[in-house]
Amino acid sequence: MVNLISLFVAIAFVPSLWAFDSKPNSILEESLYQNFKQSIQSQNGQKLKSFTGFSAYDQSLFVDALWDLADEGEPSAIAFLNNDLPIHYDLTQKLRLGILRIKYKRAQELPAELINEISVALQAEAVDIKIVYLIAAYEEELTLVGHIDLVKLAQTNSQYFDVKGDSETISEISEDMVADLYHQTPDITAYMNGEYIKSVKIFMFCRTSRLYPCLMVMKNVHGEAVRREDGTLWSNPSLASSSRGLPSYSRNGNTPQGIHTIDSVMPDADAPMSFGKFRRMILHFIPKSTNEVLMKSLLPASSHESDWWRSAVVSRDMGRNLLRIHGTGKINVDKETPYYPFMRTSGCIAQRENTYNGVVFKDQRNLLDSIMGAMDLAATYDNETQVKGILYLVDIDDQNGPVTLADLAFRGIE
Repeated sequence: MVNLISLFVAIAFVPSLWAFDSKPNSILEESLYQNFKQSIQSQNGQKLKSFTGFSAYDQSLFVDALWDLADEGEPSAIAFLNNDLPIHYDLTQKLRLGILRIKYKRAQELPAELINEISVALQAEAVDIKIVYLIAAYEEELTLVGHIDLVKLAQTNSQYFDVKGDSETISEISEDMVADLYHQTPDITAYMNGEYIKSVKIFMFCRTSRLYPCLMVMKNVHGEAVRREDGTLWSNPSLASSSRGLPSYSRNGNTPQGIHTIDSVMPDADAPMSFGKFRRMILHFIPKSTNEVLMKSLLPASSHESDWWRSAVVSRDMGRNLLRIHGTGKINVDKETPYYPFMRTSGCIAQRENTYNGVVFKDQRNLLDSIMGAMDLAATYDNETQVKGILYLVDIDDQNGPVTLADLAFRGIE
C-alpha cells in the first residue's frame, strides 16, 4: 500500500554516520527528517496515509516534516491533512496532527475518540508533559473550536503554566546575575563524565526582542577570556530570531534562552542556500534530570532559582529539535529590518554571510576558526568535527538595538 523502498534504503545508510558525531542521533535525526520531507513532497496524501511500522521516534520526525512543509504551503502536506488520524500513532503525534488539521481547516475539531484518549492521559498518575505543553501552546486554537473542557483539564497540571509564562517577555535577570553567569560559571570537568573538559564556553547575550542582533563572547579551554590581538574582548554578532515571529516554545520559534551544548558539525555544507557555505554546528539541549540538577550544575548559584534558563527546558520537553548555528545563502534585501544584514531562521542561530555594500561576511567561517583556536586546535577542515562547547544564551534587557560590547562592559564583562 505504501511505497517506502527509497525511504528505507536512505535510512539504511544513515547509522554508518553515527561515529561522526558525539551525539549518535544528530545526523540520523536530520537525515530521517529530510527523507520524510522528500517522501511527503513526492507522494500524494493517500499513499502516505499509513507508515504503520513507525516507532514513536520516527512518527515525531515525520510530523515535524509534515508540520514544516504545511507551514511552507506545500500542497502535498496540506493534502495529507485530509486523512483521518492514524490510530496506531503515539498520542502526542495524534494531537499534533489534530492541531495541524484544525490550523489548516481540514477539520473543525479534534475527533471524539482523541479527546477521550487525551482526557484519560491527563488524569493519569504520570502525565506526559508533552501533552500538557501542546495544549498550553495551542490553547487559543483549541478554545476557538470549542475544546474548553480539554484546556481546563490540562490546566489542572501546574506545568501547564510553564508555557504560558514563557512568553518572551523580559526575564527578571539583574546585571549582577549576568556578570555571575560569565565570571562564576562552574567547573565543567565533572559534567557528563568529563565530556566537555576540553571545550569552550560561549556566552550569547540578546535582547528580549529578537529582532535585534545578539553578541557572543567566549572563554577558551583554559577558562580564559578570548581576546583579539589588540587585547579587546573577542566578540561575534549573531541572531536568534524566528522568521515566523514565534516564541521559543513553538516549533520554528526563537532560539530558546538557556544552556545548549555545541557538539561537532554536520558532515557537509550540503544546503548552501539554507545554511550557507560552511558546515553548520550542532546544538543540543541539556538532558532532562531530576529537578534539573544537570542544568543547574552548569549555572552559578545566583541563577539556580531564576527562570531565565527555563525556556530551554520547556522547548526541550516540547520536543524541539534540529537546532543549529549556521550561515545562509539567502540575501536580506530590506535594509530597514532591525537585523540587517542577518537573515532570520526557523529557530537556529544565524550568522552573517554574503556581500553587503562591498563587505564580504563569512561569520560562520570565522566562528568555527575562533572556536578551534580557543580549543588549541589548528583551524583546519578536519578539526571542525572536534568543535565542542557549552553555549549560554540569555536575554539581558528589553532595549531596542543590537547588543554591544559597551552593554557587556556595563555588566562587568570586558
